[in-house]
Amino acid sequence: MKRLFSLLLLTLLALTAGAQPPHAAYQGGMDVDITPRGWIEEFLLRQQSGLTGHPEALSYPYDSCLWAGEIGRNTETYGCDWWRYEQTAYYSDGLLRLGYLLNDPTLIEKGEAGIRYTLENASPTGKLGNARIESMWPMCVYFRVMQACYERTGDPRIPEALERHYLNFPKEEIEKWRNIVTIEGMLWTYGKTGNKKLLDLCESAYNDGKFGDLTPEVAASDERLSMHGVTCMEELKLPMLLYAYTGKQRYLDLALNAERKLTRDHMLPDGVPASAEALVGNENVINSHETCDISDYSWTLEQFLLTTGDARWADKIEKAVFNAGAGAVTKDFRALQYFSSVNQVIATGRSNHNDFFHGSTWMAFRPTHQTECCSGNVHRFMPNYVTYMWLRGNDGAIAAALYGPSVGEFELPDGRTCRIEQRTAYPFDGEIEFVFSMKGKAEIPFQLRIPGWCDDASIRINGKSWKGECPKGSFVTIRRKFRDGDRIRLHLGMEPVVTPLPGQGVYIQRGPLVFSYAVPQRKTEDTTVYANMNGKVPANPEFKCWSIEPAGAWNFALCPDAKPEVILPEGIEAGSYPFDAEQAPVKIRVPVKRIDWTLEEERYTPRLPEGGKARAISDKTEYLDLIPYGCTELRLTVFPVAE
Repeated sequence: MKRLFSLLLLTLLALTAGAQPPHAAYQGGMDVDITPRGWIEEFLLRQQSGLTGHPEALSYPYDSCLWAGEIGRNTETYGCDWWRYEQTAYYSDGLLRLGYLLNDPTLIEKGEAGIRYTLENASPTGKLGNARIESMWPMCVYFRVMQACYERTGDPRIPEALERHYLNFPKEEIEKWRNIVTIEGMLWTYGKTGNKKLLDLCESAYNDGKFGDLTPEVAASDERLSMHGVTCMEELKLPMLLYAYTGKQRYLDLALNAERKLTRDHMLPDGVPASAEALVGNENVINSHETCDISDYSWTLEQFLLTTGDARWADKIEKAVFNAGAGAVTKDFRALQYFSSVNQVIATGRSNHNDFFHGSTWMAFRPTHQTECCSGNVHRFMPNYVTYMWLRGNDGAIAAALYGPSVGEFELPDGRTCRIEQRTAYPFDGEIEFVFSMKGKAEIPFQLRIPGWCDDASIRINGKSWKGECPKGSFVTIRRKFRDGDRIRLHLGMEPVVTPLPGQGVYIQRGPLVFSYAVPQRKTEDTTVYANMNGKVPANPEFKCWSIEPAGAWNFALCPDAKPEVILPEGIEAGSYPFDAEQAPVKIRVPVKRIDWTLEEERYTPRLPEGGKARAISDKTEYLDLIPYGCTELRLTVFPVAE
């Protein structure tokens, strides 16, 4: 009886606490009914039939029971004890959210089995996770799996178990290095249970600043951020979440200043900071980013978006996912890079041009990697993107926050359902139509995002021009009584823009998409068993490790004052996958000249010529058709300028 009362009380608290922090502009997550359509659905289906659905190809530790039991070590000499639980927590988060989005019972069962085991095997005091792992960090990651499950199922055991778990730890334990990211789950649990001890513990541990790395002092200064990349991406969201739950301006200021510095000193053209394990700066644009950082940075930006309601965070999310995310995987989602770069004209088992593990396998497209974290984290970026495409505002508003073909279903205050279909080829095209389905009429504040890059936006309602303004970098609200069959058409003008990187070169962007020259390539299976792989090989012969070498010229410089020309290829099959290079629905043609520029040591992508300029070796002007960055494997994105 006592147990039943506890469950009823917790359910009541969850309902009264609300689904969002009190100072957040929006709420969103797996509790919003979103159905992917078009190319987004195809991306997720390829993920499902690719690495996410085939853990045997990923090898250790993904070919294990995950969090539904004990995971043994595969070597006694490589990696910390907590690694395998961190890595499988990343994977579990991606596969469970993917399962929910595609209604895949196999993926859902696999993800929820780990949650059941975790709940049923808590310690007598309520600690969750493997008792022999001292670090709190794996549970920081696994919290997001439990969060997704709660949002979809409403299982009241989850916030109850998390509350008991977090109250086991004194402030001194939370303050140890990445343990501080526990604040994310603690604040969420506070929002569901109302236990103010959790909030007080979060504020005290964060404000003491003993965890190192992105402390309040570091976040407040103007000094360059210097720390591990994943740690930075994870800790960046903490002051923003503290603001969401407390409303204290200081936390918001810390989060915004830290992100400003991260963008200023480390941001790469594809939307993710340079982070070849550590933050390595954007002074050398061929510095890579770790694939973990693509998922972690976009997740943090999603928290920025929910909290502030500022459209610029949605712009940043789209740029990171459409470019860096799609560009770090093969288009069948059967191999990934650990490190990827905006310029990578070779990707083999010995071509890593970064200082960290220089000359090793870390830039090759493979299902398995030496350190396994990216092989787990890669599964998160697109399911997370879809999860936050549609948001709810505090005034009952429905917001189309992130664009792409999809359907959102929303419960109205009177219990009716409003279904909105987003019909579009975005980001390859700037035309987006929203079609409403509902019974009767309903007053709905409907919000659309006008991206910061768009200078030509317009809205039509049922064929008639909307008279309101469409300022770029904002959400605009249409307030009207909507009825079944209403159509809102948003036009976002997309013009190619040549963006300079002082002292390095230029790149071209159209809308949220960065464009690259797809370097002609020779792609062969790499059957070498590298010593650094610790015996890991894909256990499925359909998933291959690749050696990709240039098979044609790439030594080009953009002609000065080049005027990019948008090309819409003819003969593209209806319904084709736009990230397949041969099916790219939009190209940009640019004039170039050849320069003296070769691989470094015959195996590494070279730096940009000094000063970002190079003398042409011929007077002949050639023309290259650039395609979206995410369509490429080998690519040249940042061009020097021809002299």
